[in-house]
Amino acid sequence: MKQADQIIELLQDTSFPQVVLLDGAWGSGKTHFIKHYLRAKIEELFGQKVYFFSLYGISSIDDFRDKIISLSLTDKEEASVFAKYFSKAIDGAAQNLGERGIGAVLSGAAGAYKYKLYGELDDCILILDDLERVADEKLIKNILGESLSLAESKNIKVVVVANEDKLNCKNDIEKVFADKYKFSFTHEEVVSILKVEYENLDDQLANELLLNITAINSKNIRVLKRALSKFTRIQREVSEIKNVVLDQALSRILSDIVRICCAKFEHSFSKEKIIDAIDSRIIRQIKKSNDEAEIEGYKKLDAIFEGAINGSNQKLLSYCCDGLYEFSNLEVELNLPMRQTLLDAMQSIWVQNQLSESDFKHGVQLLEEYIFSKNDIDIYKWFSTCDIYIYMQTNKVIESTTYTKATLLRLCDDIDVNQFKITAVEDDFDQRRRISFYNEEVDKRFNLKKAELETLKASNKNSEFSQKFQASWASVKNEAHQNLMHTPFFQNLNVNIVKAALQTWSNEEVFQFVRFINERYRFSNIDDYFQPELEALKTISSMVGSLLKEIGFGLKVASLSELHEKLLEAHSKMELNISKKEQIAGQ
Repeated sequence: MKQADQIIELLQDTSFPQVVLLDGAWGSGKTHFIKHYLRAKIEELFGQKVYFFSLYGISSIDDFRDKIISLSLTDKEEASVFAKYFSKAIDGAAQNLGERGIGAVLSGAAGAYKYKLYGELDDCILILDDLERVADEKLIKNILGESLSLAESKNIKVVVVANEDKLNCKNDIEKVFADKYKFSFTHEEVVSILKVEYENLDDQLANELLLNITAINSKNIRVLKRALSKFTRIQREVSEIKNVVLDQALSRILSDIVRICCAKFEHSFSKEKIIDAIDSRIIRQIKKSNDEAEIEGYKKLDAIFEGAINGSNQKLLSYCCDGLYEFSNLEVELNLPMRQTLLDAMQSIWVQNQLSESDFKHGVQLLEEYIFSKNDIDIYKWFSTCDIYIYMQTNKVIESTTYTKATLLRLCDDIDVNQFKITAVEDDFDQRRRISFYNEEVDKRFNLKKAELETLKASNKNSEFSQKFQASWASVKNEAHQNLMHTPFFQNLNVNIVKAALQTWSNEEVFQFVRFINERYRFSNIDDYFQPELEALKTISSMVGSLLKEIGFGLKVASLSELHEKLLEAHSKMELNISKKEQIAGQ
């Protein structure tokens, strides 16, 4: 390894004391390099014993010397020499000082003997790791001075390993070290090291890892180990999912986990800042802010997450940043690519490249047929089909004069929203659309049509609810209690629908409906939730008042009277709250 050769070359230069600083950032692999490459090579080349230890926890210069002595003696040698020396000391102590003086003499003898051993230390190489982790700056200076003294007066070479950026004693460093070596692995070397440790990192995944760490310029082995440990668990579970496009799925997941861990643990961004940067990126690009501080604040994160697929996935972020594994359905939650129809395969550039020539040609025909489908179309799939077709034309994957970019964009503008599926009312568009469109113009048109479709779905849903509401309270009771207790809905009900319902419902149903209303408006800040209902409540309460006069007497009258009272009370409370807020805002 070239790094070892270059450090050896510095140690062979005898024109200066042979004290070399091996400087490298946290996590760059310095300790790994020493243990697996440097130590054995310099021991063999120089024929000298190598003593390698961490300075972390060293509390004094005597502690430093003791550490070197303990490493330079084998257990057998240490026991032999100390026993021989102490036996003489104990004899003298017993004769001269009695029992109380033995401990003091032993301590002094041991100290004297250790000093003698330290003075005889020669012909070796010391590798001192973690200098920046020594807490006392004065002790750091003493260790540096002691290292220089050993190198000047003995046949001792010293390699000090540290992150120089974390050291404050710059003058001492310049005096002690004639040579510095700025250590780093190449991206290829980092991957080779990790591949040895992680058996699940096959050649294909190793290549993907190399592409990602090169793109974000990360060589921090400690952070990457953390990322790969996270990845390993998900890899194991994803590999068991039937029909998943495994290589593509694992590539995406590895990329996202590496980027998240790099942002969090190498660059110390908070999870919240990561989410903010990812989610606001498109908006910031559209705004094209000239605020230099704002641009700089997002610059690093934008570079890290450029091209990321699921970077803002909340569960993936929690897993990587907080260690919380909350996944219940990886296929859905990570939007895993699945092997399905040829048309589905054509939606992905990745999978397209795995198709045969004949399948690809057939796939292009299927895309064209789907674009000109008439009814019951999936909105996302349709816009995605237009998008992928334009992408293939733009990048000269296909040649088509009939279906040009301009033609397809006009189709996106003109398509009737009623052609899209209405049945899947509960579909979450944002969840389904975690992969951005290639073409921004398609993206904009998709969002416009999506908004139209959501309005249409809401209208259909309101219409369905109105029909059930008029039929009976029992048919909407569960939905009302579960979903509408704090959600406005009266503004979507025609007053005549409410009147017809109250007339046809049984006395029991009216009674239960009034109980629901009573609980619904019980708290004080109801305007924060129900302001859209304000005018509807006034209209409906007026209708209930008239209905009471029409009915005259009966069990239902008591319930309707209470309903009338509660609706008026809710309307008054909201008006009062809104008025107070307006007065405060106007001050």
